Amino acid sequence: MIRLILAVAFAVLTAALGAFLALNPGRATFEFLGTRMEMPFVVAAGGTILFAFMLLVVWWGIYMLWTSPDKVKAFLSRRRREQGYDALERALIASAAGDGEAAVRQAARADALLDRPALSRLLAARAAEAAGNLDGAQTQYEALLEDQRTRVVARRGLTQLAHERGDHKATAEHAADAFSQAKGARWAFDALFDAQVAEGRWEEAAATLSEGEKRKHVAPDIAKRRRAVLLTAAALSCEQSDAEKAREQALAAHRAAPGFAPAAALAARLLAEGRRHKKASEVIESAWAAAPHPALAQAYRELRKSDSKTKRLERLNALAALHPDHRESRLIRIQTALEDGDAPAARELLDPILAKTEAPSSRLCALAARLARLEGRDEQARRWMTRASHATAEADWTDIDPDGRLFAYTPDDWKRMVYVYGDENRLTHPRYERFERIAETVPETALLEAPRPKRAAASRSAQFADAPPRMPDDPGVETDEDGDGRNA
Repeated sequence: MIRLILAVAFAVLTAALGAFLALNPGRATFEFLGTRMEMPFVVAAGGTILFAFMLLVVWWGIYMLWTSPDKVKAFLSRRRREQGYDALERALIASAAGDGEAAVRQAARADALLDRPALSRLLAARAAEAAGNLDGAQTQYEALLEDQRTRVVARRGLTQLAHERGDHKATAEHAADAFSQAKGARWAFDALFDAQVAEGRWEEAAATLSEGEKRKHVAPDIAKRRRAVLLTAAALSCEQSDAEKAREQALAAHRAAPGFAPAAALAARLLAEGRRHKKASEVIESAWAAAPHPALAQAYRELRKSDSKTKRLERLNALAALHPDHRESRLIRIQTALEDGDAPAARELLDPILAKTEAPSSRLCALAARLARLEGRDEQARRWMTRASHATAEADWTDIDPDGRLFAYTPDDWKRMVYVYGDENRLTHPRYERFERIAETVPETALLEAPRPKRAAASRSAQFADAPPRMPDDPGVETDEDGDGRNA
């Protein structure tokens, strides 16, 4: 619309000027080098305009001839750059599609056409990775280290290559350099932390974790749980060489995550060895209040070797009272009642648990067997023990091995626990997932401790009741008078 208005205005002005010149024709006189010329004003004005136009055309032609070499050069350079970008585009598409050979070929063409060494080297490295040429990719990444602008991206590429080769030392070296330069590089934190954990460098991993938490690369709750695992593993590694340092690390691990039972159990044991039994008791009590665990109960039970049986049972009941509604606390009270010979109290606690459980674990079955034996019901006790041999184990109970050791993790188990407990807040011994043998839910002599029935009968049922105790996984075989075994 604006253009139309301007065009109409220009036409009106032109018409007005023409009308004015027609009404006022006038004459123009020129004199140059003795020559005098006279003509109408309109003709003179038109000639002047035409002369100016011709002069402009001549000047433009001279300008074009003068600048044509530079323009040709710029045109060729622009065309070369466009071809280079086309090759770059094809190389990126081929690399993303996994066509390594095409990516390498187009990357080489882009390198030849573009004067961008950083871009072409990065593209060549990516193309070499897509083609499976890791040595070539490493060469390109190492060349990128020379430019400060591409140093971090080069470290990332070298970190990935080292990780794929399983070289944790090189992975940590490259990731550490990038982590120190780029504070926002989350990948550098993850790579460095994972490499340090894989090498079992617990203290260095804890330091990296603290820095990552400051930079908000990891959530605070995950950082606390990871730190607890790292410090516990570090304490175990230096327990023999520096007991005091191990004790401080175990306490720091417990403070980071009070619910992490391995840290509390280790700290309590180290404190007890240093004759700091009160502090050890406080550690276990705080851990039990946060998250009851059967290993904590055993550690609490064995805290003072000189205590009598009665004193130990009193301590266990006091520990259970810290978290009375928890299932583990009820199981501990059942166990203490059985050891104290209080069958009614044990029955009152055990029956509600069995009523709510569709498939009792081997631990519950064993407790039920001990209770039945204590009440003099031998046949029922044997049925419970047979059932215990086929029942599933409890995950928490797997943290106690057959020798009574608590949380006897291997170095690989600790590495796994950093992420299982740290990220998932799940404490399960790998032995449970590997279906390895765990601690017996009840001692082999448990059924021998209760008194035998006073009446000895010759019946088959009496012979079965008086038969020697068998392992929990023995379904029960009785022997006739000739010594031949047959199924009971």
